[in-house]
Amino acid sequence: MGFPLVSYCLAVPKPVIVFCKVLSVIRDAFLLMLAVLGLCPFPYDDVSRGPADGPKPEEVKSQLPAMEYGEHVAERLLVASPGGGGHAACRGEEAASPTCIVCLERVEADDEVRRLGNCAHAFHRGCIDRWIDLGRATCPLCRSDLLPRPRARARLGRLASLLTRVW
Repeated sequence: MGFPLVSYCLAVPKPVIVFCKVLSVIRDAFLLMLAVLGLCPFPYDDVSRGPADGPKPEEVKSQLPAMEYGEHVAERLLVASPGGGGHAACRGEEAASPTCIVCLERVEADDEVRRLGNCAHAFHRGCIDRWIDLGRATCPLCRSDLLPRPRARARLGRLASLLTRVW
């Protein structure tokens, strides 16, 4: 059996195509106006969000505290005390098997570690520094951001979120 000699396509009328193109131009003009005012990112930006958009590795490292693992565990135990309201999973994590997820080596009490900003997970300082140097901006364990996001300007932030929800 061969290919059929008849084509079964439906032709879209020219006015419908023109109408869709006009709507697209209007939408692009509106988004460009919002981008120029600083209320939303530029549409059709060729460069996706990556390490160039975020803070540089040196800035991230300077904002993440380096400490001994023993100090980190002591702080976590204070936070995780019955009145502190810490995560039960994190308490079990610390007590059961302290392992650096990046290098899969045991973490000793006198090892220097970095505690991450959002999730408070800790990794060997050298391991997480290499992770950051590769341009990765999330925790290797839970994928939360390494640093808390900067607060946006409140007035413009509310207006931008309202406009993007409507659009």
